[in-house]
Amino acid sequence: MRPGPSGRPNADDLAGIAERQRQQGHPAIALQLAQRVLTYAPDNRQALQTTISSLSNLGAYRRAERLRERYRPAWPQATQDRFRADAATARIRNGVQEQARHERRQRYGARDAALTASLNDLNANLERFPPGSDAGHRTRVDRLVVLRQLNRFEAVVADYQALQRESVDVPVYAKAAVADAYLARRQPEQAARLYREVIESGARPSLAVRTGFYYALIESEEYAAAAEVLVQLDADTPIWRSRPNPKTPPVPNWERSEVDRLQVLDATYRRHDGEALERARALYRQAPRNTDVINGLSTAQRSRGWYEQAQSTAELAAAYAPRDQATRLNIAENAQDLENFPRWQRTIEPLASQFPTDSAIRRNHLEWQDRQHFSLEGEGSFGRSRGGSAVNGSRDGEYRLRLNSPWREDGYRAYIEQSWRWGDYDGGAERQDRWGVGIERRWLRRHWWAGVSGENASDDPGVELGWSQWLDDRWQYQLLTQFQSPETPLRAERSDQDGRLYQAQVTWRQNESRQATLTLGALDISDGNLRSDVSAELTQRVQASAHHRTRLLGSLSAEHNSQSETDYYSPEDTRSAGVTLEHDWLTWRRYDHVFTQNVSLGTASEWERGYGSAPGYDARYGHVWQLTRTWSVNYGVGWGSHEYEGEREARWFGQLGFEGVL
Repeated sequence: MRPGPSGRPNADDLAGIAERQRQQGHPAIALQLAQRVLTYAPDNRQALQTTISSLSNLGAYRRAERLRERYRPAWPQATQDRFRADAATARIRNGVQEQARHERRQRYGARDAALTASLNDLNANLERFPPGSDAGHRTRVDRLVVLRQLNRFEAVVADYQALQRESVDVPVYAKAAVADAYLARRQPEQAARLYREVIESGARPSLAVRTGFYYALIESEEYAAAAEVLVQLDADTPIWRSRPNPKTPPVPNWERSEVDRLQVLDATYRRHDGEALERARALYRQAPRNTDVINGLSTAQRSRGWYEQAQSTAELAAAYAPRDQATRLNIAENAQDLENFPRWQRTIEPLASQFPTDSAIRRNHLEWQDRQHFSLEGEGSFGRSRGGSAVNGSRDGEYRLRLNSPWREDGYRAYIEQSWRWGDYDGGAERQDRWGVGIERRWLRRHWWAGVSGENASDDPGVELGWSQWLDDRWQYQLLTQFQSPETPLRAERSDQDGRLYQAQVTWRQNESRQATLTLGALDISDGNLRSDVSAELTQRVQASAHHRTRLLGSLSAEHNSQSETDYYSPEDTRSAGVTLEHDWLTWRRYDHVFTQNVSLGTASEWERGYGSAPGYDARYGHVWQLTRTWSVNYGVGWGSHEYEGEREARWFGQLGFEGVL
């Protein structure tokens, strides 16, 4: 190196060394050397350029931009474009930080302002940079990140696919944003592939990337792979951050809380609701004022069917953070389950307006809007019997079709229905056509309904009145009365007989896995026969996983008829004790489209006065298709074998049903 004035190194030589240091990947050393030159040669162009480039390499984009605008060194256009791209990157980072800060303070209206300004800068740079240039490619990649942060997922995917067609290499940090967009657009397989590429790239992935990978696997129905990801997350996320100085107090690792909450959700996804609740309670004991933890506890309580408990818990979260997005959604979902429809509307409509891209909010809002549409439901069956015809006849069939009006805001709606029953008995075929209209109201887990029905307008109409109410999360009762009840045997109606039904029912539900029901009923037939019955049923879920669920049903029943010498089957006394095993297999699912197979096998010991006891058997196999979010169809076939008046009757039947929103 040549000597310079006053014993200093030659400015040009030292500036050249500084630039070579920068080009070799040592921007900090280059910056020190260049600034030394500028102390005694402030107009040295090479030192000035090296200073600006080193600052940019070190991430000090704002300072580099100020120096560049002040001195305007004569760089090539490509270098000038690179600096503009660097400055845009700095504004993106600041915008992301601003967005997070506003979200923490629930200032949702202002959270996207800085990022929107960054997007405008990127769009302006794209018009300025030559097509196909390095700066242009980098700007398009940075734009993926900004669009993702603004939840413009369709634009992210469209831009990414355009870059792929042009064979532009997309760096890891942008692939994570694209994976988020694919997941939001319900393309979990593509999202999982990109998340895996980010994780396997060698750089330590963020927690958001790893949890995104977990959700992508869950939504791809790959529960075993998702479990492995969660185990690794648990192992890699300590409770405390590492401390360089062991004398300093430990610092909690905030990421650990998110992993713990994810374990609660994972148990819920796998239908291990009891385990999810225990984990949620443990987290709440550790962090009783954390609103995310409180909302998780409320969700776990709601999955067990404890809606009033869930509401009380959600109110606690609302007391701490009334403007929090997740808390407000939790309040809306609880209001829906508690049938507090005015509160549901007041909560979900502002949320849907404020967060139009949030999938959970959008779904809940659509469910609210479904109440403002007509709905249609129907079910029917057809059977053939062999060996006896005391009850069903040699052939039988029935169907029911019901059209419901939209719900009013105060919980009222009207309905019209048509039903038909038919049976082929030894004495000839019997059939009954009925029409009916009515009105019902649901509010605050109370339900009443009133309807009239009949075979034609000239007949005296039948009347149905009903009331049902949940007293709390455990107990429900229901009262029902019907005049000209459809429960009247067909062969009794042939003789112009009609029946009045009086029924009371009490249900106790411990949780989603165990429930018991007691039913008392009396059918007063106009020929003087009083048919009274009592039945009890206990349902216990014995197995549950993400795709399988098995239930065991035990039942007891007894019936007494005051008259046994009638034209229809009317034994003086019958008793039954049975058990049924039901299994549902969720065979295929794609978000709102679901295919489920179900099978049930039952056996019972049945006793009839004058004929003694005999075994009874029932079997059924069926399918349920969730065609869209609002439409489903189900069908199945079944077989049963029972003894009536000492004759064994074997019956085969088929069943079809549907329901949906118009």
